[in-house]
Amino acid sequence: MDDKKPIIRLYFAKIKEAFYNLSEEEKSEFMRKDREQMDKLGMKLMMTIDCRWSNEEWDFVGVEEWPTIEALEKRAKFEKEELETFRYVESKTYLGTLEIGEYGKE
Repeated sequence: MDDKKPIIRLYFAKIKEAFYNLSEEEKSEFMRKDREQMDKLGMKLMMTIDCRWSNEEWDFVGVEEWPTIEALEKRAKFEKEELETFRYVESKTYLGTLEIGEYGKE
């Protein structure tokens, strides 16, 4: 892996009932902490796709760009220990680096 390339994280997420059961204030606080930490670590949201109307397995699919693998490691620790996202979201992620060559013509 090229250390200079940002890390791309593809995610699939399904919101659990526990999140919907939070009060509006608790949801707002969760989202505020979530966003602040992503911004602090330098994450760039490339896209989020709302699949709720067409897919029973996943509610959202998205692509994020992270500056380093270390930033993602800090993020994983924060998600587990601080946000406890496992209580509120079922997810699957894949990591990679952006690859545009002859096929992509960029």
